[in-house]
Amino acid sequence: MANRKILAAMKRPTLRVLEYRHSKTYPWYLDLRPFNQGRRFFKTKAEAESERLRQITTLSRHGGEAVGLPPAELSAIVQARKNLAVHGKTIGDAVEFYLDYLERIRRCSVTVADLAKEVLEAKRKDGMSATYLADLKKRFARFCADFGERKIAEITVEHLDNWLRALPGSPKSRANYRANVGVLFSYAERQRMIDTNPILHTARPKLPDNPPEIFTVDELMALLNAAARHAPDVVPMLVTGAFSGLRDAEIKRLACSEVDQKRGHVEVKARKAKPARRRIIEIQPNLREWLRPYAGKNGPVVAVNWRKKLDRARKAAKLARWPKNGLRHGYASYRLAAIHDAPRVASELGHKSPQMLYSTYRELVLPSEAQRYWQIMPDKIANVAAFSASSQTTIPGLSPVASCSAEWMSPSASSFAAITERRRC
Repeated sequence: MANRKILAAMKRPTLRVLEYRHSKTYPWYLDLRPFNQGRRFFKTKAEAESERLRQITTLSRHGGEAVGLPPAELSAIVQARKNLAVHGKTIGDAVEFYLDYLERIRRCSVTVADLAKEVLEAKRKDGMSATYLADLKKRFARFCADFGERKIAEITVEHLDNWLRALPGSPKSRANYRANVGVLFSYAERQRMIDTNPILHTARPKLPDNPPEIFTVDELMALLNAAARHAPDVVPMLVTGAFSGLRDAEIKRLACSEVDQKRGHVEVKARKAKPARRRIIEIQPNLREWLRPYAGKNGPVVAVNWRKKLDRARKAAKLARWPKNGLRHGYASYRLAAIHDAPRVASELGHKSPQMLYSTYRELVLPSEAQRYWQIMPDKIANVAAFSASSQTTIPGLSPVASCSAEWMSPSASSFAAITERRRC
């Protein structure tokens, strides 16, 4: 008896082909709105009858399955249908939502260690550089050492805050770990393993607002002079960083063929650039003079055993310090002070906008120091410190600078031959 009452409540209206008088193109229709399917229109009555029979067959099959259900389940279905209708939803909507929820619960059982492997593989397939992947792997390994066996969904903001604060090192190092571990949780959020990324709610370490470190003109002159005498193989990489502003990683990937002295530019190919965008940097007059003895050289710009050779040059120069990223930061600072064109300098550095230049490099060096910087020439370095401000000339792209003799601007063939001979040694 109970089954009959429930089935009576679930009884479907009889399907009939109806005539639609408001359209000459589709004059027949089936009203499927009681079945949450809307109305369907047909050009001919035969098409409508065919669809009616198909719908009846489907409903009969489902109705037969419903007869075999226990009364409690039938009652639950009817009640669920009524409750969902209040919100404009159907039983199908509810089933889809709950199955998605169960899948997310299943995915949440993934451990931190397994997720780290998945993220690294995804980043590799996305074409990230080997340097980026190595750094990410190193920081993931440190995080997995403490949380590797934990499920990703179990990690809370409190866990992350305590872990980050316990890390040794500077606030900058902690900020780097925060950013890299954030990649892990961002991936988990996109894969719907977690609802929100907890790393976004952790405390940001306060970083000191220190100006970027750069070489002074005297320090750079001493370094290049010592390199030319004691380790000439590292001169190209040093002057490329100092006078074209490439990143260290970009210089390490740079080939001599991409330093086009004839056409006067350095090409950073997209696959070798950090932002994966190709850019062209004009070779400045002093960079051209430094590179002239190395014209025709093949292979990478960075020399074999460059670390040992660079250490030799640093010791010979008797530098008391080594500014971090000092060559690139120096280029940005002295270049901006010389030409006062932040968008152009930002483009040369590979930045999307000049905002970083305005906030970081503006007025970092005096114009007089910028003039001296862009006059650093090979084998005549001592002349830079004693330039005369009484007579001036203009180098393209730079502010007026002190004039020099033709011999100073273009060192003699013998001096370049000497440098080339030392490089071969």
